[in-house]
Amino acid sequence: MSLKARLAATLTIAFLVILLIGGIVTYKQARDNIVTELSAARSVAMNRVAQLVAELPATRDVPGKLAAFVRTFNGDRHVKVILINSLGVIADQSRLAKDYDSMPDWFVQLLAPDPSTTIMPLSAISAPVTSVAILVDPRNELADTWFDLLTGLAILILFVVIAFVAVWMVAGRALRPLATIEAAFVRIGTGDYDGKVHPFGPPEMRRLAEGLNVMNRRLEEISARNRRLSEQLLRLQDEERADLARDLHDEVGPLLFAIDVDASAIARLARPGNALEADKVAPLRSRAEAIKAASHRARKEVRRILTNLRPGTMPGLGLKASLDDMLEDLARRHTDVRFTAQVPDGDWGGTLEVLVLRAVREAVNNALRHGRPSHISIRITADGGRLSFAVTDDGGGLQTGGTGGGFGLIGMRERVEAAGGELTVSEIFLPPGVSVEGYVPLPKGTGPAEGWDDGGGAAISEDDA
Repeated sequence: MSLKARLAATLTIAFLVILLIGGIVTYKQARDNIVTELSAARSVAMNRVAQLVAELPATRDVPGKLAAFVRTFNGDRHVKVILINSLGVIADQSRLAKDYDSMPDWFVQLLAPDPSTTIMPLSAISAPVTSVAILVDPRNELADTWFDLLTGLAILILFVVIAFVAVWMVAGRALRPLATIEAAFVRIGTGDYDGKVHPFGPPEMRRLAEGLNVMNRRLEEISARNRRLSEQLLRLQDEERADLARDLHDEVGPLLFAIDVDASAIARLARPGNALEADKVAPLRSRAEAIKAASHRARKEVRRILTNLRPGTMPGLGLKASLDDMLEDLARRHTDVRFTAQVPDGDWGGTLEVLVLRAVREAVNNALRHGRPSHISIRITADGGRLSFAVTDDGGGLQTGGTGGGFGLIGMRERVEAAGGELTVSEIFLPPGVSVEGYVPLPKGTGPAEGWDDGGGAAISEDDA
């Protein structure tokens, strides 16, 4: 539930509680007022009956006096008087006013006090009328209370509606900047630190937006610093790898060459006609050939290691050409695997291109080493300030109990994340295989070459090698 909806629900509950409390207080006050009003009306009627009793002895026309007395109560809103004769029959009675037709019966039962009738005797001079009954009817008083209650309730509901609408509008205007701030946080979560939030709304929201802009600016500085550190780290790694390659070339290479030369010399000495015993020639020649073959294999492995240690000709060829060279070499060594690649032409910066090339190469080697793929596809795209790459194979999926987190991919993930990017490994079920996907943020001013079509790409297979 949103904050605005919670605020509306809280206000609704508060208004209902206020209405309930107000209803209880109104009920008590109304009941007390009705009891007081009816008691006063009864007292007035009893005093008038007492006055009538006092005036009857001096009255010549007693029946007329009694009839006039009853007429004075006609239209009274609370009191009804009844003349009762010696037989207990009603001789005459007044008529109450009827202003309570629209009042519901449940309201009368809720507030009406217990009914009671007061009977006052008259003197013998009033015969055959012997007594006067005073009946107090609360319905007209209840009608006034019912009208007042409806009026008050209508005013209260109108007040609640106006207050609710006002609070809803004020809350909506006050919380409106949150949508912009939320969108800014989403952009920050995706690594976009360029956008800024224009402070507006209440002071608290403006301070929040200003704080977000400060955080955005600092994150951008930290990200730029991390990219510089990553580039420096990659340069140091390249220098270290280059030093190691030079050591292999300068130190190990000559030794292997010397072994090859010595093995060739031993083989020449073991040829027929030389001054060696016949039974020693064949074993000596066999050992020399074995040494020579091992030397050749060692030299090939050293050349392969040198190729992997050096970024290759990327600074001159670019990412696309370097990947094409890599796939051509792989296609020659793995004739049963089809390699396809979709790579845009463009200048992405040497450091970034080396990082992507190594990530792709590690993913391809991992697929060839741990699976039996028949097809490996490579796709590189540049969109939204990112250089994204994906390597997909159909080699059977991840190994049982594996997570795709070999040391090579773990190290590559760390390098990609150090550059501000992300690398993930997931399993594909149809056909079973593995997908390695990732991206690195692009420096400003870089992009694909004009005219490049994302639907095209290079395709290398055993037929192309």
